[in-house]
Amino acid sequence: MCRIGLTAYDASLCSRLYPGNCLSQYVLQPSVLELEQLLALTKAQRGQVCLRLDGGFGTDGNMAWVLGRGYQLLAKGLSGSRAARWGQTITDWQTLEPARRWIALSPEQLHFCCPTRTIACRWLDSGGKIKHGLYIVTDLERPIAELAQLYDLRGGFETDIREDKQGLLLTHRRKRRWEAQETLALLNDLAHNFLVMLRRQVLADTPLAHYGLYRLIQEVLNVPGHAEFDADGTLKKLQLQQSHPHAQILAATLPKLWR
Repeated sequence: MCRIGLTAYDASLCSRLYPGNCLSQYVLQPSVLELEQLLALTKAQRGQVCLRLDGGFGTDGNMAWVLGRGYQLLAKGLSGSRAARWGQTITDWQTLEPARRWIALSPEQLHFCCPTRTIACRWLDSGGKIKHGLYIVTDLERPIAELAQLYDLRGGFETDIREDKQGLLLTHRRKRRWEAQETLALLNDLAHNFLVMLRRQVLADTPLAHYGLYRLIQEVLNVPGHAEFDADGTLKKLQLQQSHPHAQILAATLPKLWR
């Protein structure tokens, strides 16, 4: 499954299914085209969008294509062997995490249709083995350590997906027909965005505003009670089980949904 999202808003724009043997590098271009359609991006607006891409997407051809369409880029290259060769020639590493992670401007640079910087990173994996990677960025001014931190922010989207797996049981539901399974993915996006809206707008300024999707579903949205509505759909009455620890907060905030 490929998901397009806006990490600053914890929002999912859409999700698309691909065959299980389809590699990430082959879904980037159709995903970017769909992003353009969803947001109606003009060429000028693309220049204000920075695509943060994991290494699985980062073939030279994909990065050249993205840059050719005018986007800003913060991407990790796919080729680990090239990163290892180039990294072995570097001696002036800058420490990001003591005895674990380092970064440096690569003495060799990749060249595309617009100016970029190629930044080498080096780290120790869980087994203590040295690994290398290359970042390709269009930001020519920002310190390279700060760029590494910006790249690490992709973890926020990974957290969103993990919450969907735990709270919305994304990986627990299986349909035999392709269209049915894709519909489930889209319904999951709808539920995800509703819960994010609930947390950001309805539960704002309450102790529940920091709850993840799992806790919202398991602890907040299962409070016993009932609601009564007028014929036009206006909330008439809301009663919740008073003994529930979140009942008072929800009784005060849930009417915002109908307003």
